[in-house]
This record gives sequence, structure tokens and C-alpha cells, in this order.
Amino acid sequence: MAEDNEIPGADIPGENQEGDPAALSLAFDIAEHDPGVAAEAAAYLKTQRRLAALQYKYTADKEHFEVSHLRWRRFTEQMKGLLQIMTAVMGATFAIALGVMIWNASRSNGLVIEPFAVAPELAARGLSGEVVAGQMLDDLTAMQDATDSARPAQSYENNWGSDVKVEIPETSISVSELYRFLRAHLGHDTLITGAVWRTPTGIAVTAREGAERGAIFTGAEGDLDRLMQQAAEHVYSVTQPFRYANYLDRDYAAPDIAARSGQAAAIYRRLIAGESNVEKAWAWYGLGTIEFRVARDYPMAVRYFQNAIAANPDFTLGYTALASRDRDLGRVEESRSAWLQANRLFARNSLPDINPRQLLLRRLQGEAGLAASTGDYGKMLAAAKLGMDAPEYFANLERNAFVVTGLVAFSRLHDGGGLRAWLRDLGMPSDPRNLGFTFQSAFGLQDWAAILQFERTLPEDMRQRLARSDLLNLVAIGIAHLRLGDVAGADRLIAPTPADCYDCLLARAEIAEIRGEYARADWWFARAVSQGPSIPFAHEDWGRALLDRGKPDDAIAQFTIANQKSPHFADPLEGWGEALMAKDQSHLALAKFAAAEKYAPNWGRLHLKWGEALTYAGKPAEARAHFARAATLDLTASEKAELAKAPHG
Repeated sequence: MAEDNEIPGADIPGENQEGDPAALSLAFDIAEHDPGVAAEAAAYLKTQRRLAALQYKYTADKEHFEVSHLRWRRFTEQMKGLLQIMTAVMGATFAIALGVMIWNASRSNGLVIEPFAVAPELAARGLSGEVVAGQMLDDLTAMQDATDSARPAQSYENNWGSDVKVEIPETSISVSELYRFLRAHLGHDTLITGAVWRTPTGIAVTAREGAERGAIFTGAEGDLDRLMQQAAEHVYSVTQPFRYANYLDRDYAAPDIAARSGQAAAIYRRLIAGESNVEKAWAWYGLGTIEFRVARDYPMAVRYFQNAIAANPDFTLGYTALASRDRDLGRVEESRSAWLQANRLFARNSLPDINPRQLLLRRLQGEAGLAASTGDYGKMLAAAKLGMDAPEYFANLERNAFVVTGLVAFSRLHDGGGLRAWLRDLGMPSDPRNLGFTFQSAFGLQDWAAILQFERTLPEDMRQRLARSDLLNLVAIGIAHLRLGDVAGADRLIAPTPADCYDCLLARAEIAEIRGEYARADWWFARAVSQGPSIPFAHEDWGRALLDRGKPDDAIAQFTIANQKSPHFADPLEGWGEALMAKDQSHLALAKFAAAEKYAPNWGRLHLKWGEALTYAGKPAEARAHFARAATLDLTASEKAELAKAPHG
């Protein structure tokens, strides 16, 4: 029976450990009737529970192990990837840094001063190589700071700008040494070396650029500062020739300016002989500036500025300089053309040939110059006032230039009151060294006696300058003689002037007009018109002369042409109104006077004639208002007499 109650395979390890469901069912049935079998079944079930628990634990541990293993593998793979990324980033960063270092080194264009070789006994007293190099650095920096130039730094072929340093070699390998190595082999740095040693009579200093031979300067030991300055000037002349020439020739008040400008001129001519058109243009400009500022030879300056433009047709300052000097010589058409070219270049978004510090002033100069050539004196005055208020003056364009511009504008606007008020605000009395200031202020106020008094006090060199170059002021003196009745004196001054001087031709016409030589006057007026076909002033002057001769129709023809050439020029409009009055058309003259007032609101004669026209037009109340206005403004003696006869009641 016992054999019949055995569960097959129950004691065989690994065989059917979970039990056959049919056998288990049979065993449970038998256990209900056989206690022994029931005990064995219970033991069996207990064993199965232990096995199931062990199997469950094994399975759980196995799954946990597998999950942990997978997590570890994932972590290690992530760390490996991160390490690879970090390695790649570090490699890329190093490559980029090296690339940037190589790029910067290849673009390096600074000035590097190495410690000087110094005699041991001098070094022992504190005069080390680093100290001497530092003094060289200071001297070079001082010269560069003193070199004001309208030329922008980036236009120099060899520009070290503010990148000037003393560089002390390191004994160990470092990033700075690597960069220095790259700059030395890839860059364009200017390397300065030098030495200080004892001589039988004192000390010697030398400094050289690269492989250049250098120069030796000797003197007493106490002269070290002077010797270092000489060495620095040598370095500056070799490395920055144009700047050094500027350094030499821009101190116009220096007692040795003639010698200094001669040295500068020699440098400019060496640059002209070179291959760079940019350097040639600037060198011609430098020579022209010397002729203008030092030699006072304006015709020669004009030729040099023309050469500068020929070397570089887009040379902005060449045109501004040419325009100014042409105007001084009375070459009005040429001056206007140059101002047009300058203003075209000023309109560019980027100006490679003007120092940004001076750009505002130069643009204002261009606006004022072109406005003056067309009779737009309101615009000229506005530019002068902006120039006066500029935050900085730099490189030859001085505040006084805008003072003179303003004086000219006030004068041509017939605004003596405005001129006097401006002079009071400026607190700038006449300076005998500034002919433009003196003549323009007196001319604007029509103080002819003051001009002649000043003429009598002119030193001989200024008299020669007037006759040779400063033709505008010469004409001003001639007009003063003419206004005070000295026709012969005016003729004596004006007769030798050149035939291409527009203002001189008009002065000759006025002299002939006063003498009653009308045909000759017309000939000179026509010559002036031919000389300046775009300029309105000859037509306006000619119209005035014709009106005085009793030819209002001919005068209107000239005023009309002047107005067409310069719509913002008040004088031909006012003259046109007077000519209409002479034709008994005062009602038509009112529109011309109103148009003229837009451009010269403070002109005494304009309001006087306007009042007269209103009187003839039957508008007495309006006439009185203009007579009252005229009484507050500048009038000539004859105009004051007219005003006194005008109806004021």
C-alpha cells in the first residue's frame, strides 16, 4: 500500500519539483482517508513553500542584479561618453585658442621695446635695461600724443597705434613666451633694441628698429634724458615717418619752425618717392600744409593739394584743403567744385581717410564752405555755430576757423547787430596775427576806417603775404579804400591781382563803375561771370550797377540769373524788389522783399525799402512797422537819411 501511495518523482532532485497537478489532487484525496498520507502531504507542501520562497528570492535577486548591472553599464557608458565629450571640447578649445593666438600673432602690428643692453656699472646704479626701455617707451608715447593729425591711425602702412610696450623675455616656457614666439615669426611687430654704454667722455645711447643700423647719440652722463629723446626721435622717424613729419611741422609758433618744417618736407618727399599712393597723397598734403601754414605760399599749396588728389582721387581732406586755398585766391568755381567733391565723400558711411575725432568738424567745414559758395549764408552761419560748440578741436581745424566763418556769414547776412553780439559772447578781440578775423569783423561792420588803420600797422611780411596769397583780405582793403573815396589807392592794390581771381575782377568792375567807365565795368563783370559760371555774386553786383545806372530791366535780368543760381541768397531778391520799385511796380516788389527776409531777416536796407514799397502800395500801417524795424538795424549814412524822410506817423 505504501508503494501505491508514493508520489512519483517527488524525491528526484530537479524533476518536477513543482509537482504534477493530477498527482497532487490524488494525494489530497487519499490524505482525507489516510492520516499518514496527510502528514506526508503537509510536509510536502511545507517543502514546496520553502522552495517557492527560495525560487522567488533567487528570481528577485537575479532581476535586481541584472537591473543594477544594467544601470552600472549605462552609468559607465555615460561617463565614458562624457569623458570623450570633455576631451573633444578641451581639444577644440585648445585648437581654437591656438588658432586665435596664431591669428592675433599674425595680425600683430605693435611696437615692442626690449630691455636695453646697459653697462654693468650703470645698471648697478639703478639704470637697468628695463628702466632705459621704459624711458624710451615714455618718450615715444609723448611724441605720439603730441602728433595731432586728421589722418586716421588705420591708414598708416606701419601703424602701431597704442600697442607700445616694453617686453621682458621669460626664462621658462609659458603661454606668453609661446605667443611671443608666434608674434616674432608670424606678426609684423616693430622690434626696438638698444644699448647704453660708457665712452671716454661720458655715455652713448643707441636705438635701432629691427636690423636697421640705428644711430648713436653721445654726451655727458647727465644728458641721458636728452640722448634718450634723440634716440626716440630716431626710432619715431624710422618707424612712423609721416607721424614724425607731423610732429616736426605742426608747432607753428616754434621759434625753429622753419628748420623743423624743412626736415618734415624732406620726409614727405621721401614718401612721395615710394610706391604707396595713400602715402603719396598724405605726403603731398603735408607739403601743401607747410606751404599754407609756414611759407604762406597759397598758390604752391594749391599745386601740392592738387597732386595729393591726383595720387588718391578719393582723398577727402585733399578736397577740403584745395577748396579753402582756392577760395583764398579768389578761384571760386574751382573752390565750389572741390567743396562738392568733399561733401560727396563726407556722405559716405565710412571715411577711411579722416580721424573719427575730427569727422564732425570736417563735415561742418564742408557744409559751411559749400553754403558760402552759393550765398546760403544762413546755412553757413548754422554750421559755424555748431562748429563753435564742438566738444573738441583737433589737428589744424581750430575754433578760430569757425569764428571767422561766422563773421563772414553775419557780414553777408547784413546783420551787424548779430555780429557784434556774437563777438561780445565770444570775448575775442581782434588779433593782429589773424588777418581773417580782423578783416572779416571790420568788413562785416563796414568799418572801413578800421580796415585802413589796420593796413597801416601791418608788418612787411604780412603785406607781402597779402599781395602773394591772401587775395580776399587784399580785396577787403581795396574796397575800404574805395568806400572812403580813395579810388586810386584801390586801383593800385587791385590792378596787379591775377586774372583768375573772381573777387579781384569784381573789385576792378566796381572801380570802373565809380569812375563812370560803364563799358569797362561791364567787361569786368562779364569776365567774372565767365570765371565763375556757377557763382551768383557777379550777377548780383552787375544788377546793382545796372540799377544805379537807371536800367531796371537789365538789372532784373541779372538778379533773376543770380536767384536761379542761388535761391537762398537774399541780395538778388532784395535788388529785384528795388528794380520793380524803379519800374513803379511796388506792389510786385513786396513779394520779393518777403522772400528776401527768409534768408536775411536782420537786413536794415531790406526793411527800409520794404517800408517804402508798402507806402507806395497804400499800406501805411505795415510800412511804419518796417520803418520801425529798419531803425533798430544797421544802416549806412545815406540809408539813415532816407529813413528820416520816411512817413512815421
